[in-house]
Amino acid sequence: MFIQKKFLPRRTFLRNTGIALGLPLLDAMVPAMVAQSRTAAAPVRRLGFVIYPLGVDQARWHPKGEGATYEYSEALAPLAAHRDKFVICSGLSSDPDRSKAGFHDRALASFLTGVELTKGKVQVGISVDQLAAQTLGKETPFASLELAAENNNGGGTPIGPVFKTATTPLPFESNPRLVFERLFGEGGRIDPAASAARDAADRSSLDAVTERINELKLQLGAPDRRKLDEYVESIRDVERRIQVASRKRPTDLPDMARPAGVPDSWVEHVKLMFDLQTLALQADLTRVWTFLYAREATSINYPHLNISMGHHEISHHNFEKEKLDALAKINVDQSRLFAYFLSKMDSIKEGNSTLLDHSLILYGSNLSVPTSHSQRDLPIILAGGAAGRIAGGRYLKYPGDETPLTNLYLTMLDKVGVPTEKLGDSTGRLNRLEV
Repeated sequence: MFIQKKFLPRRTFLRNTGIALGLPLLDAMVPAMVAQSRTAAAPVRRLGFVIYPLGVDQARWHPKGEGATYEYSEALAPLAAHRDKFVICSGLSSDPDRSKAGFHDRALASFLTGVELTKGKVQVGISVDQLAAQTLGKETPFASLELAAENNNGGGTPIGPVFKTATTPLPFESNPRLVFERLFGEGGRIDPAASAARDAADRSSLDAVTERINELKLQLGAPDRRKLDEYVESIRDVERRIQVASRKRPTDLPDMARPAGVPDSWVEHVKLMFDLQTLALQADLTRVWTFLYAREATSINYPHLNISMGHHEISHHNFEKEKLDALAKINVDQSRLFAYFLSKMDSIKEGNSTLLDHSLILYGSNLSVPTSHSQRDLPIILAGGAAGRIAGGRYLKYPGDETPLTNLYLTMLDKVGVPTEKLGDSTGRLNRLEV
């Protein structure tokens, strides 16, 4: 990087400006401001993606029947209380190049992009969430959030599934304490007054950053000056987000204390991350987010389910009964946790509706049959109403397994006010989702 070529330490470059972080981490300095509430007349629409790894036992995941009269499967039974708030979809595929054998990196890279991973380098395409963030993120302090309940950065398959550009995968944060501090600052509790004070201090500090960058440019060659110019654009985006946060009126939020760190229990970790997501949406800190239950090819085990094998070992079941039974248990538990999130979202009133009613959330896995790494006929649920634009309570079967998942994404983008003509391998929009 340009700083390293000049031997300028990343974390000391801004020492005299009062900012503790080095330049490459400047985006992490965005202050968290509580946001104004919205009226029922003009509800905010939000777009989220909740992704679990390593597929399902299809025999115990797919419901019986079709349409509004379908019967719950074993895996989806925990979601019964929210039946009218989601649509189940089958027949959708995220396999852009069916001539290639399935594998984890392909499945992860194409799930939100619809683009085949280029062998030997990170070259995919912008993901659906980041397309939405380009528009919806203009009104919030954070354009998007990328969260996980297991460290997804390094080890296993470190790429994806979120891509800001074709060559820029975004990292995920798995530590609840760091998420809280990013959203609400480093105080022990949510404190709007403290956030306002940090906002004013950060505006002053950014002025000092810009001055120092102008000084640094005089010492560098043309290529590095271009890189600095690009970085200045990111600073301007930070300034804009500070201004957005400053305009927002504080909204009532629960009195949540800063988490101590990562819980010992994976279940409690997931729930805590769901709590933080709900707070971020309630405060209008972001309107676009992606959450991973665990990293791709995870080896997490589940003692609370009396399962001692790792998840990845279970997923390569080769249709052995013991492993299929364990996978089915995991799928039920995943649905139970998602039901917890839906309940949280549905308990928060916004006008005559709820936070869930004004959101649109895709819940699914980037694999269907994990033992063969299949990306066809994926297990997909679409929850929330996008402020009255989606009708729940149905099971929709799309023909075969040829329909691109990106067709659903185009429809979702339409419903949240970000119309897009093409995404990855899309061939059009899906019907039958409308009210």
